[in-house]
Amino acid sequence: MTNEETTPPADPASLTDPASLKAIVRANWTARSTAWDRWSDTIAQLAQRMNAPLLDAADLAPGQAVLDLASGIGEPALDIARRVGETVVVTATDMVPEMLVGARRRAAEAKLANIRFEIVDMEALPFADAAFDRVLCRFGIMFSPSADVALAEARRVLVPGGRAAYMVWGPRVDNTIFEVVQTVGAGFVAPPAPAGGLTQFRFGEAGSLGALMRAAGF
Repeated sequence: MTNEETTPPADPASLTDPASLKAIVRANWTARSTAWDRWSDTIAQLAQRMNAPLLDAADLAPGQAVLDLASGIGEPALDIARRVGETVVVTATDMVPEMLVGARRRAAEAKLANIRFEIVDMEALPFADAAFDRVLCRFGIMFSPSADVALAEARRVLVPGGRAAYMVWGPRVDNTIFEVVQTVGAGFVAPPAPAGGLTQFRFGEAGSLGALMRAAGF
């Protein structure tokens, strides 16, 4: 394990305060950014297979203005840019500047000119009402301390009749890679304490995210 992949343990008192939780999440992803960029090209094919059903669920079409939240190293923003065509600009966002370094590199290498990158907190979007036809987020909403606020913001920036699509992990037991690796790894390294329950599997229960989306106005 390299230095950029480790972060100091969280103060237990910070695990109930949204602002502190957000700082912990930001620090965790900042620490992982170099490793994610290093492996991004290796796992690109796997990433695209996961992107496809999300883009299909969003009913993407050429010419749509699209906002991608928690874009990280460029997934699925790069695939979105390919699908909507060169006549519109896809807005790829992340609250961790270091993660977008990899996304910018990959977009340049792919010669995708129809994509812009902005450092954005999904709980406080700096965009006008009804600015986008589609909002997408792949494996990001579960790390938002105030997911209800993030969803309400996504609803606000969508045009009337627009669509939002989110992808989250199901239960850990149904995700073999996590179940095996984390179970075995726990025998050698103590797993980090989840920051206020903001884990990959936060919305693993069927219908949990959908209920929160409906409460946000979807």
